[in-house]
Amino acid sequence: MHGPLLPVLLLLILPGLFFAARLGLLRRPAARAGALALAACALVVSLPREGLDFVYLKRMNLFLAAAAIVLVVLRHYGGGLALSPGRYLVALATLAAASLTVYLNFFSFHGERTWVHLHDVAHYYLGSKYFDELGYENLYTAMLRAEAELYAGRYSTTEARDLLTNDLAPIHLLLVRSNEVKAAFTPQRWEDWKRDVALFREWLGPQFGKVYADHGFNPTPLWPLLGGRLARLVPAGSRTGVLLLTLLDPLLLLAAFAAVVWAFGWPAALLGVIEFCLVFGASFGWAGGAFLRYVWFTAMVAAVCLLQRGRFAAAGALMAVAAVLRVFPAFFAIPLLLQALSSLWRERRLPREHARFFAALGATGLVLVLATGAQARGFGAWGEFRRNMSKHMDTISPNVVGLTPALAYHETPPLLTLEEMREEQQQRARVNHIQLATLFVATLLAVALLARGLPLAEATLLAVPLLLTGLNLASYYYVFLVLMAVVWWDRAWRLTALFGLELVTHALLLFEDREHIIYMYRSLMLLFVLLAIYLDPLRDALRDLRGRLTARTG
Repeated sequence: MHGPLLPVLLLLILPGLFFAARLGLLRRPAARAGALALAACALVVSLPREGLDFVYLKRMNLFLAAAAIVLVVLRHYGGGLALSPGRYLVALATLAAASLTVYLNFFSFHGERTWVHLHDVAHYYLGSKYFDELGYENLYTAMLRAEAELYAGRYSTTEARDLLTNDLAPIHLLLVRSNEVKAAFTPQRWEDWKRDVALFREWLGPQFGKVYADHGFNPTPLWPLLGGRLARLVPAGSRTGVLLLTLLDPLLLLAAFAAVVWAFGWPAALLGVIEFCLVFGASFGWAGGAFLRYVWFTAMVAAVCLLQRGRFAAAGALMAVAAVLRVFPAFFAIPLLLQALSSLWRERRLPREHARFFAALGATGLVLVLATGAQARGFGAWGEFRRNMSKHMDTISPNVVGLTPALAYHETPPLLTLEEMREEQQQRARVNHIQLATLFVATLLAVALLARGLPLAEATLLAVPLLLTGLNLASYYYVFLVLMAVVWWDRAWRLTALFGLELVTHALLLFEDREHIIYMYRSLMLLFVLLAIYLDPLRDALRDLRGRLTARTG
């Protein structure tokens, strides 16, 4: 780590504040405010413009997670050292500000003050704006054809991912079918397409070729209906327009945490912000500065907040938005469905709150799916999405949180041949089928027992063990762990376990540099955390079930 930040902090600011306090210069509020303002200005001036290396940021996250644990322990178990509610709130706000600073890489964002996540935005902007012509399988083919026409065959890469098969292939194999891909465009739309491709090629420079190694545009057909409508407002080739699109996510996140303040209070919101900044694999480098990456997250957070405040229909509608956008958020409705079925079985009626929630969930989901039929690709886009996700889920990626990579783990060479890769995919598919038939079913039964009697907002958190045992999600989607920090804001032991998961995962980087191993460990540690949290409630639920069965048979 180079630059003036550490010297300014360790040799100027901290000693200066210490000696000023010892000499009695900070007794007056105005003096304290002035000293802190000067310290803040000194820190801002010394911030590294190019940002910090990934390694240093992760080490800082380790200390931030430890600080969160210390604050929670002092507030709830501190005894004579216990923090008052006011001091606890100030300490949380300070830690949240520090966490945001590190999350944003000391405001250098992606380095050199670059806000826009160009690699990610290239997929979501181009994929949604031209979804009617490209669908899910022709993005890279059309990009290569645009390069051929714009740059006289000077391509930025020699191979690209064939989205028909999801395999990397020489670019000439994609170019041979580029005529039919271009034919789907009108002349004006093709000229706009070329200007937009040129925008990203020039903006990314030598990094543009790496775009072709990714896995294409993968959200549901609802996403291009929303994002595409916005993207089409941006003139082709406009950097300013693309930048403005990437400023929507911060507004969404502000709305999400404002909803948390409304429903749960300031401590919950600050704890949620800290967890958001610390979630391993969901850093700013993954999803920051992107285009509408957090619509599903904001909808999910707002849905849980609405459940907490008793607005069941609105909660169901927003959860439907998240589910139709990303599918996996539908898992958060499963515990509530099990609650409803349990009540229906025992009391022969559906609770009013569940009826309103699921009526709104179903109606909103139906309307959103029907709305996707208005696009040029019609309802057939859902079939294309299903086929695309089938290929995508077979992809072996290192940054996955789920039990399948751990259960199927064995030593493999650093580089695999195409045949070895397919054998590995088949092996993981077999393990996944066994996992679903055993662990997922067992988890579903456990969730059915645990959900009984829980408030609806807290019951939604039981989706986390279902997702861990039922799906293998990219790590950045696990930002939904923020919901645990929010709902359990006053549960010291559970908060400690949650922040402890982040602390230990970041600490592993001190000893292990293989990415897939780190994520395998994280998946298993999350399993242990969930077992530690839910084991006693599950044991109590089993005792209660056994008692009721005994009484019934007796």
